[in-house]
Amino acid sequence: MKVHHIIAIFKKTFKDMIRNKRQLLFFLMFPVMTYLFYYSISEGHEMFPIVFLPINILFCSMNIMASIISEEREKGTLRSLIFANIKPLEYFLGNAIFVLLATIVSSSLFLPLIDISGINYVYFYLFVFLSSVCSIVLGATIGIIVKNQMAANGICAPVTIILGMLPTFGELNKSFHNISQILYTTRFANTIAEITKNLSVSINFEMIITYIVNFIVCLVIFALVYKKKKLDD
Repeated sequence: MKVHHIIAIFKKTFKDMIRNKRQLLFFLMFPVMTYLFYYSISEGHEMFPIVFLPINILFCSMNIMASIISEEREKGTLRSLIFANIKPLEYFLGNAIFVLLATIVSSSLFLPLIDISGINYVYFYLFVFLSSVCSIVLGATIGIIVKNQMAANGICAPVTIILGMLPTFGELNKSFHNISQILYTTRFANTIAEITKNLSVSINFEMIITYIVNFIVCLVIFALVYKKKKLDD
Protein backbone atom coordinates (compact mmCIF):
# COMPACT_ATOMS: atom_id res chain seq x y z
CA MET A 1 0.00 0.00 0.00
CA LYS A 2 1.40 3.38 -1.06
CA VAL A 3 0.49 6.57 0.81
CA HIS A 4 0.86 8.79 -2.27
CA HIS A 5 -1.77 6.68 -4.05
CA ILE A 6 -4.19 7.27 -1.16
CA ILE A 7 -3.45 11.01 -1.27
CA ALA A 8 -4.00 11.04 -5.04
CA ILE A 9 -7.42 9.39 -4.68
CA PHE A 10 -8.30 11.84 -1.89
CA LYS A 11 -7.39 14.84 -4.08
CA LYS A 12 -9.26 13.43 -7.07
CA THR A 13 -12.42 12.88 -4.99
CA PHE A 14 -12.14 16.35 -3.48
CA LYS A 15 -11.89 17.99 -6.92
CA ASP A 16 -14.79 15.91 -8.26
CA MET A 17 -16.93 16.86 -5.28
CA ILE A 18 -16.23 20.57 -5.67
CA ARG A 19 -17.50 20.36 -9.25
CA ASN A 20 -20.56 18.32 -8.25
CA LYS A 21 -22.93 20.83 -6.65
CA ARG A 22 -25.59 18.17 -5.98
CA GLN A 23 -23.18 16.19 -3.81
CA LEU A 24 -22.22 19.34 -1.93
CA LEU A 25 -25.88 19.88 -1.07
CA PHE A 26 -25.90 16.48 0.63
CA PHE A 27 -23.49 17.83 3.24
CA LEU A 28 -25.63 20.90 3.92
CA MET A 29 -29.20 19.63 3.62
CA PHE A 30 -29.77 18.30 7.14
CA PRO A 31 -27.84 21.06 8.96
CA VAL A 32 -29.97 23.65 7.10
CA MET A 33 -33.18 21.73 7.87
CA THR A 34 -32.21 21.54 11.54
CA TYR A 35 -31.58 25.28 11.77
CA LEU A 36 -34.93 26.02 10.09
CA PHE A 37 -36.86 23.80 12.51
CA TYR A 38 -34.82 24.93 15.51
CA TYR A 39 -35.53 28.62 15.04
CA SER A 40 -39.07 28.34 13.71
CA ILE A 41 -40.37 26.15 16.56
CA SER A 42 -39.73 27.56 20.02
CA GLU A 43 -41.02 24.72 22.21
CA GLY A 44 -38.98 21.52 22.22
CA HIS A 45 -36.54 22.75 19.59
CA GLU A 46 -33.62 21.11 21.43
CA MET A 47 -34.80 17.74 20.09
CA PHE A 48 -34.02 18.57 16.44
CA PRO A 49 -30.20 18.19 16.66
CA ILE A 50 -30.75 14.85 18.41
CA VAL A 51 -33.07 13.65 15.63
CA PHE A 52 -31.27 15.02 12.57
CA LEU A 53 -27.59 14.62 13.49
CA PRO A 54 -27.58 10.77 13.27
CA ILE A 55 -29.50 11.01 9.98
CA ASN A 56 -27.00 13.58 8.71
CA ILE A 57 -24.07 11.27 9.43
CA LEU A 58 -25.81 8.39 7.67
CA PHE A 59 -26.82 10.52 4.72
CA CYS A 60 -23.39 12.09 4.24
CA SER A 61 -21.17 9.09 4.92
CA MET A 62 -23.21 6.34 3.32
CA ASN A 63 -24.77 8.22 0.41
CA ILE A 64 -21.62 10.01 -0.70
CA MET A 65 -19.42 6.91 -0.43
CA ALA A 66 -21.95 4.85 -2.39
CA SER A 67 -22.32 7.60 -5.01
CA ILE A 68 -18.56 7.96 -5.53
CA ILE A 69 -18.00 4.26 -6.11
CA SER A 70 -21.13 3.61 -8.17
CA GLU A 71 -20.50 6.64 -10.42
CA GLU A 72 -16.91 5.65 -11.13
CA ARG A 73 -17.92 2.05 -11.82
CA GLU A 74 -20.68 3.30 -14.14
CA LYS A 75 -18.35 5.62 -16.08
CA GLY A 76 -15.49 3.13 -16.21
CA THR A 77 -13.02 5.42 -14.44
CA LEU A 78 -12.64 2.91 -11.62
CA ARG A 79 -11.32 0.28 -14.03
CA SER A 80 -8.81 2.85 -15.32
CA LEU A 81 -7.60 3.55 -11.77
CA ILE A 82 -7.09 -0.16 -11.14
CA PHE A 83 -5.13 -0.47 -14.39
CA ALA A 84 -3.00 2.45 -13.16
CA ASN A 85 -1.83 0.23 -10.27
CA ILE A 86 -4.15 1.77 -7.67
CA LYS A 87 -4.90 -1.05 -5.25
CA PRO A 88 -8.50 -1.50 -4.00
CA LEU A 89 -7.49 -0.75 -0.39
CA GLU A 90 -5.78 2.47 -1.48
CA TYR A 91 -8.88 3.46 -3.43
CA PHE A 92 -11.23 2.78 -0.51
CA LEU A 93 -9.01 4.55 2.03
CA GLY A 94 -8.56 7.65 -0.14
CA ASN A 95 -12.31 8.01 -0.61
CA ALA A 96 -13.14 7.02 2.97
CA ILE A 97 -10.81 9.65 4.45
CA PHE A 98 -12.37 12.35 2.29
CA VAL A 99 -15.94 11.31 3.17
CA LEU A 100 -15.03 11.04 6.87
CA LEU A 101 -13.55 14.55 6.98
CA ALA A 102 -16.48 15.99 5.03
CA THR A 103 -18.96 14.33 7.41
CA ILE A 104 -17.11 15.70 10.44
CA VAL A 105 -17.30 19.20 8.94
CA SER A 106 -21.00 18.76 8.19
CA SER A 107 -21.68 17.48 11.72
CA SER A 108 -19.77 20.41 13.20
CA LEU A 109 -22.42 22.74 11.78
CA PHE A 110 -24.78 21.38 14.45
CA LEU A 111 -22.55 22.52 17.33
CA PRO A 112 -24.03 26.05 17.67
CA LEU A 113 -27.39 24.40 18.39
CA ILE A 114 -25.99 22.14 21.11
CA ASP A 115 -25.01 23.36 24.57
CA ILE A 116 -21.61 21.70 24.65
CA SER A 117 -18.42 22.36 26.59
CA GLY A 118 -15.29 20.77 27.97
CA ILE A 119 -14.80 17.04 27.55
CA ASN A 120 -18.08 16.72 25.68
CA TYR A 121 -16.36 18.11 22.58
CA VAL A 122 -14.08 15.08 22.66
CA TYR A 123 -17.04 12.72 23.03
CA PHE A 124 -18.91 14.49 20.25
CA TYR A 125 -16.15 14.03 17.70
CA LEU A 126 -15.26 10.55 18.93
CA PHE A 127 -18.76 9.24 18.33
CA VAL A 128 -19.19 11.17 15.09
CA PHE A 129 -16.04 9.37 13.95
CA LEU A 130 -17.24 5.92 15.06
CA SER A 131 -20.68 6.36 13.52
CA SER A 132 -19.23 7.72 10.28
CA VAL A 133 -16.86 4.78 9.88
CA CYS A 134 -19.73 2.28 10.11
CA SER A 135 -21.78 4.31 7.64
CA ILE A 136 -18.89 4.62 5.19
CA VAL A 137 -18.45 0.84 5.11
CA LEU A 138 -22.19 0.49 4.43
CA GLY A 139 -21.92 3.05 1.64
CA ALA A 140 -18.98 1.24 0.07
CA THR A 141 -20.99 -2.00 0.14
CA ILE A 142 -23.94 -0.37 -1.62
CA GLY A 143 -21.62 1.25 -4.16
CA ILE A 144 -20.27 -2.16 -5.15
CA ILE A 145 -23.68 -3.85 -5.31
CA VAL A 146 -25.48 -1.38 -7.59
CA LYS A 147 -24.92 -0.80 -11.31
CA ASN A 148 -25.19 3.01 -11.35
CA GLN A 149 -25.39 6.12 -9.21
CA MET A 150 -29.16 6.42 -9.47
CA ALA A 151 -29.58 2.92 -8.05
CA ALA A 152 -27.17 3.78 -5.22
CA ASN A 153 -29.26 6.80 -4.23
CA GLY A 154 -32.39 4.67 -4.41
CA ILE A 155 -31.01 2.16 -1.91
CA CYS A 156 -29.34 4.70 0.40
CA ALA A 157 -32.54 6.72 0.93
CA PRO A 158 -34.61 3.98 2.64
CA VAL A 159 -31.59 2.65 4.57
CA THR A 160 -30.94 6.17 5.87
CA ILE A 161 -34.57 6.59 6.94
CA ILE A 162 -34.70 3.21 8.68
CA LEU A 163 -31.38 3.42 10.53
CA GLY A 164 -31.70 7.15 11.19
CA MET A 165 -35.28 7.18 12.47
CA LEU A 166 -35.23 3.95 14.52
CA PRO A 167 -33.67 5.74 17.54
CA THR A 168 -36.66 8.12 17.58
CA PHE A 169 -39.18 5.32 17.03
CA GLY A 170 -37.51 3.37 19.84
CA GLU A 171 -38.25 6.19 22.25
CA LEU A 172 -41.88 6.39 21.16
CA ASN A 173 -42.73 2.72 20.69
CA LYS A 174 -41.71 -0.20 22.91
CA SER A 175 -41.87 -2.58 19.97
CA PHE A 176 -39.03 -0.72 18.28
CA HIS A 177 -37.04 -0.11 21.47
CA ASN A 178 -35.23 -3.45 21.70
CA ILE A 179 -34.45 -3.43 17.97
CA SER A 180 -33.11 0.12 18.06
CA GLN A 181 -30.76 -0.64 20.97
CA ILE A 182 -28.56 -2.89 18.83
CA LEU A 183 -27.85 -0.12 16.30
CA TYR A 184 -24.92 2.29 16.44
CA THR A 185 -27.25 5.11 15.34
CA THR A 186 -29.24 4.71 18.56
CA ARG A 187 -26.12 4.77 20.71
CA PHE A 188 -25.00 7.92 18.93
CA ALA A 189 -28.41 9.59 19.34
CA ASN A 190 -28.33 8.74 23.08
CA THR A 191 -24.88 10.30 23.40
CA ILE A 192 -26.00 13.51 21.67
CA ALA A 193 -29.05 13.61 23.95
CA GLU A 194 -26.79 13.41 27.02
CA ILE A 195 -24.54 16.16 25.66
CA THR A 196 -27.55 18.36 24.86
CA LYS A 197 -28.85 17.94 28.41
CA ASN A 198 -25.40 18.75 29.87
CA LEU A 199 -25.13 15.26 31.34
CA SER A 200 -21.97 13.23 31.69
CA VAL A 201 -21.64 10.96 28.69
CA SER A 202 -22.08 7.36 29.80
CA ILE A 203 -19.56 5.08 28.14
CA ASN A 204 -20.23 1.53 29.22
CA PHE A 205 -19.41 -1.98 28.07
CA GLU A 206 -22.73 -2.35 26.28
CA MET A 207 -22.15 0.80 24.21
CA ILE A 208 -18.62 -0.25 23.24
CA ILE A 209 -19.80 -3.73 22.24
CA THR A 210 -22.61 -2.20 20.14
CA TYR A 211 -20.16 -0.11 18.10
CA ILE A 212 -17.71 -3.00 17.72
CA VAL A 213 -20.40 -5.47 16.66
CA ASN A 214 -21.98 -3.00 14.23
CA PHE A 215 -18.60 -2.28 12.63
CA ILE A 216 -17.73 -5.98 12.35
CA VAL A 217 -21.12 -6.77 10.81
CA CYS A 218 -20.73 -3.93 8.28
CA LEU A 219 -17.19 -5.08 7.49
CA VAL A 220 -18.20 -8.73 7.05
CA ILE A 221 -21.06 -7.78 4.72
CA PHE A 222 -18.68 -5.58 2.73
CA ALA A 223 -16.08 -8.38 2.49
CA LEU A 224 -18.67 -10.89 1.28
CA VAL A 225 -20.03 -8.46 -1.32
CA TYR A 226 -16.57 -7.45 -2.48
CA LYS A 227 -15.49 -11.10 -2.82
CA LYS A 228 -18.46 -11.73 -5.07
CA LYS A 229 -18.61 -8.51 -7.09
CA LYS A 230 -15.10 -6.97 -7.08
CA LEU A 231 -14.50 -3.33 -7.91
CA ASP A 232 -14.08 -3.60 -11.64
CA ASP A 233 -16.97 -5.99 -12.39
